[in-house]
Amino acid sequence: MLKRPAPAVIVLAALACVAVALAAIVVGSPAATTAASRTATVTRGVVQSTVSGTGSLAPSQEADLDFATSGELQAVYVKPGERVVTGQLLARIDDSSAKVDLAKAEADLAGAQDAQVAATSSTSTAAAATATPSATAQPSSGSGSASGSGSPASSGSGSTQSPAAAAAAVASAELAVASAEKALSATQLRAPMSGTIAAVNGSVGDSTGPSSSSQGSATSDTTSSSTSFITLVKLHRFKMEVSLSESDIGKVKKGQAATITVNAVSGLKLAGHVSSVGVLTSTTSSSATTGSSTSSAVSYPVTITVDQGSSTAKAGMSASVDIVTGQASGLTIPTQALSGSTVTVVKNGRRTTTRVETGLAGDSSTQILSGLKAGDQVAVTSTSAAAGAAASQAGGASANQQGPQRGLGGGFGGAGGPRFQGGGRPPGGGGAP
Repeated sequence: MLKRPAPAVIVLAALACVAVALAAIVVGSPAATTAASRTATVTRGVVQSTVSGTGSLAPSQEADLDFATSGELQAVYVKPGERVVTGQLLARIDDSSAKVDLAKAEADLAGAQDAQVAATSSTSTAAAATATPSATAQPSSGSGSASGSGSPASSGSGSTQSPAAAAAAVASAELAVASAEKALSATQLRAPMSGTIAAVNGSVGDSTGPSSSSQGSATSDTTSSSTSFITLVKLHRFKMEVSLSESDIGKVKKGQAATITVNAVSGLKLAGHVSSVGVLTSTTSSSATTGSSTSSAVSYPVTITVDQGSSTAKAGMSASVDIVTGQASGLTIPTQALSGSTVTVVKNGRRTTTRVETGLAGDSSTQILSGLKAGDQVAVTSTSAAAGAAASQAGGASANQQGPQRGLGGGFGGAGGPRFQGGGRPPGGGGAP
């Protein structure tokens, strides 16, 4: 038969369980409070608000070059990857026909100019003869008055073209020469800017023209693609196209500063600015998570010009951009320290709620216009920490409430008390509390 424990032992065990539970409650609360908040110093600094977007780097300038006239390629002077300067000759097509046309136009111009000189000279001679008639000339019965040989039209060099018509012929010939010179110049392809040759689509002997196109099969609908003969780009400067939501686009303006972070190059950040803001939307449709309906996301295109060059960044690399839409300097505090228009000031261990006037709200800090001074300590409450602390407090309270019961139940009911084996019943039998 088992020996029952003494009543004093039972009382001591119960008191020990209660003491442990009270210690857990007292020690647990300050830890939870510490996790939920910290203090920050009011300082002078700069507050920035930004709008972010993603995209890929592209050459700042790109030119698709083609000949202005059709012909057979006679020479290609560049290759992909080669740097060229403005005005450099890149390629040439057959120019024999253009040279013949120019020579003929120049010959026609020379003839027109000679005709103009003759017409002018004939007019001057006739005018002089009319102005100085012979003083002794008498009418003669044999010289009919209608058949005089001194008519200006039949005298001089025999030119029958008026000066005005001759001048018009010269002007027309000059236009023909200018057109022929332009046609000859069109047989040469020159660089309109300095840059790097990105692609050359053609070789000597190929036929080329204003555009080189590859047409699909005759049975296809209107499938066709066009490729320029030479693509010229500026690789030492980049731009970036991003799409911003309708809630962000109203904050963005041309000229705002931006910071570009290149994802593939660790730590690389480049300065830039907003060079253009699109006024037309681009709508992207996406399927809803339930049913077959679709939702549309409206966005606006924004172009960022990268002002800094980089030897490690390459065209096509993905990047993110932060556009500075607002900036202010003055007293700043972490935004999490604000609770509406009030903050909690901590001084000598005491906490006081103070009303403040705020200015620009940045991404992580807020400008303070009045209510605080530099050096003040304010409480910063972390939402996640506060939530964790609340959960910890709730769990601790539950454990503290159940702990003594478990201990007592184990001691008296034998469920969890290792000291009392068997029934664990108190003296007097029955097992009742």
